[in-house]
Amino acid sequence: MKLELVFIPAAEIGHLRSTVELAKQLLNEDDRLSITVLIIPRPSSDDSDHVTPLFTPSQERLRHLTVSAADHPPDAPLDPQTYMDNQKPKVRDAVSGLLDPTRRLAGFVVDMFCTSMMEVADEFGVPTYMMYTSNAAFLGITLHLQLMFDEERYDVSELDDSVNELDFPCLTRPYPVKCLPSLFTSKQCGDVAALRGAEDKRVRDGGGAWIGGGDTEVL
Repeated sequence: MKLELVFIPAAEIGHLRSTVELAKQLLNEDDRLSITVLIIPRPSSDDSDHVTPLFTPSQERLRHLTVSAADHPPDAPLDPQTYMDNQKPKVRDAVSGLLDPTRRLAGFVVDMFCTSMMEVADEFGVPTYMMYTSNAAFLGITLHLQLMFDEERYDVSELDDSVNELDFPCLTRPYPVKCLPSLFTSKQCGDVAALRGAEDKRVRDGGGAWIGGGDTEVL
């Protein structure tokens, strides 16, 4: 019997490209697998121009399906997590439409910004894996900075000019503070917030995580 995996990436091109590359790697390793990439469109955006080139007709076991996004009032403030939560019924219906007697649903692979879809996977009784589309070093830096903040050692956004370098367990040498990406020195780090939300949704107790799209590690 064929095994079906459902991938749910964030719609940004960097996340989509990494997700599709991981899917291709898995398909090359197991002929029993089929993968469907469910794409949840961003509000008021047409992502078709950068979605279609990622898939070719020759990839019979890799397909994509764009979910019709749930209605969102045009003048209402957009909270990304609320928007994603509102898509769960649409995703549930889309996955139900994929199932047939020739294939068994084996699991969900969700982007760290789509972890609310773990609840949909639970409804189907299958495991969930989280995908972090940056590399392992970037994840290590993110987690360490969050740990330092949680333990009240320091907040990287408030470091003074006397601090030139920081030590990270994932790196072999100190890292210059001035070279940190701006998202780390911001009060609102999207990756940190998403990872914290993922932890709240049992990622660490679940199936695990794939780190990176090209050079992939499974934890």
